[in-house]
Amino acid sequence: MNREVFSFASLNELFRSSPTVQLTDKDKYVIFSDLHMGNGGKTDDFVRNSAMFVQVLRDYYFPRGYTLVLNGDVEELQRFTLESIQQHWGSVYEVFELFAREDRLYRLIGNHDWDLLYMQNHSFDLLHSLNFEYNGNTLFVFHGHQTSRRYMKYNHALGLGLKYLSRPFGIHSSSVAHSSSKRFHTEKRVYQFSSRKKVLSIIGHTHRPLFESMSKVDTLKFEIERLCRKFPTAGESKQQRIEDRIRRHRDELNYVQRHEESAANRSSLYNANLVVPCMFNSGCVLGERGMTALEIRKGKIALIYWFDGSRGKKYLQDRNYKTKQLGDTTYYRAVMKKDSLSYIFSRIQLLS
Repeated sequence: MNREVFSFASLNELFRSSPTVQLTDKDKYVIFSDLHMGNGGKTDDFVRNSAMFVQVLRDYYFPRGYTLVLNGDVEELQRFTLESIQQHWGSVYEVFELFAREDRLYRLIGNHDWDLLYMQNHSFDLLHSLNFEYNGNTLFVFHGHQTSRRYMKYNHALGLGLKYLSRPFGIHSSSVAHSSSKRFHTEKRVYQFSSRKKVLSIIGHTHRPLFESMSKVDTLKFEIERLCRKFPTAGESKQQRIEDRIRRHRDELNYVQRHEESAANRSSLYNANLVVPCMFNSGCVLGERGMTALEIRKGKIALIYWFDGSRGKKYLQDRNYKTKQLGDTTYYRAVMKKDSLSYIFSRIQLLS
């Protein structure tokens, strides 16, 4: 069985076995993935944004009535023991319990916390995937490692390698997220499956936030084109601002293209004339300055960037992003992209 056939069969079985939850315009969900919680030491990638993550959940999402979806790789069990993780990150589990006590928590399994399925010393129900039904359409939520035979069949052996080789030498997480070509192949397989099934898929795993199947390269190119069309009819003062924005986007595009492998720099990641908006990725909690999430609320889906203003003011200075401070903290919420689910599903149905 080749990789593409295995991927489709694996995702198809996962899709058919997923429990289904009805989604209405009154519901609120926030989706995070890839925390990779360790023991709090120097190789624990979660440390950087841990305080922000806890405060955002406790002071923003919980009091506003959101249901929390953790889409895999919450614990880094391929490098640390569950006991050491639980001992250090009690504050994180306490905020998870806040949501769980009100039936507002879904925990999905990933390849790095897969061993939880065989452990008794945790208090949360675990799912492999989850389907949301919205007006006759389906949002299919799963971690993303299920596209690969390597992770589905040999995950335990891979974990042993990380635990006994990476950790003793102080090496940080090494996974598909650190390989551009592996990210591309994972995303391409999810995209192809979702387009054929006419579903909206939400994954994690690759650590790269995606909205409507568009990578950062795609998004920057689309935005530059939009600004170029807007420029001729804008007033003189607005033209200067548009020119500045184009220059910033162009510089960012050049940077991304220099640091990504060629497979991820094609004009369309999926060799499609019309990109079907069927794949989303919530990104991760491990960014240098912040973390990303997907919010579903009032029939709309949004890509959210939470960042620490004391570590970077890029989005505070950019008027094109709506930012809001969380209380008197240095944490800010920025809405990167937003669209209505009805519009997205109509495009999926018409373009697939």
